[in-house]
Amino acid sequence: MLLILGLLYTSSSVFLFEAYNYITSGLATTIIFLYPVLVAIIMVFLRVVPSWPVWLSIILTFVGVVIMTQSDSTQTINPIGVILSLGSALVYALFIVIINRSKIISNISNSLLTFYALTVGAIIFFGKITLSGIHITTGLTGNMAWLNLVGLAILPTVVSTATLAIATRNIGATKASVLGVFEPVTAILIGTVVFGEALTTNIIVGILLSIAAITFMIAKTKR
Repeated sequence: MLLILGLLYTSSSVFLFEAYNYITSGLATTIIFLYPVLVAIIMVFLRVVPSWPVWLSIILTFVGVVIMTQSDSTQTINPIGVILSLGSALVYALFIVIINRSKIISNISNSLLTFYALTVGAIIFFGKITLSGIHITTGLTGNMAWLNLVGLAILPTVVSTATLAIATRNIGATKASVLGVFEPVTAILIGTVVFGEALTTNIIVGILLSIAAITFMIAKTKR
C-alpha cells in the first residue's frame, strides 16, 4: 500500500510536468484542481456522500480557479495535455482517498507515510534521470541554485505532503482536497508580491470566490 501511495504521488507530478509540454500552465492548473470533484465522486462510490455545503464549496472553488487562470490570449488546447492533466488530478485524488480510507496504513505515522511516498518518488525520478542520460546536477550552478532546490524539497514537498496526510486523517479526504485551493491562491499572491507579476481583476475575483467558498464550508459543516 505504501508503494502504491508513492507511485500515485509521483505519477501526479510526472503527468503534470508532461502536460506543460502540450498546454499552458494556466489551463493545466485549472484541470488539476478538478481533483476535489474527483475525490468527492470517488467517496460517493465508497458510500461516503458529501453534504450539500461541501458540494457547493467544490463547485465554487473550481469556478474560482477557472476565473483565476483566465487570460486575454488565445489558447490552443492540445487533447494530450488535457488528458495528462486529468490523469494528474485523478491519481492525486486517489492518493488522498487511500490515505483517508485505508485501514492497512491507519496505524502508520504521518511522518512515515511522507517518508515512503517521497522515497518512492526519489527512486522513480532517479531512474528517469539515469535513462535520459542527463547528469543529476545539470543546471545547478551557484549557491543560490542549491538553496532554491533545498527550499523546494523542504517546503512544497516534505511539509506539504506531511500536512496533507495529517489534514486528510483529521477532516476527511473531500474537505482536505477543497482546502487545497489555497495552493493556486498562494502561488498567485507570492507571484504578485515577490516577483511583481500582474494582479488582474480575474485573479482578485477568483481569490475572493475561493476563500468565500472555503469559509462557507467550514462554517456549515461539523467535520
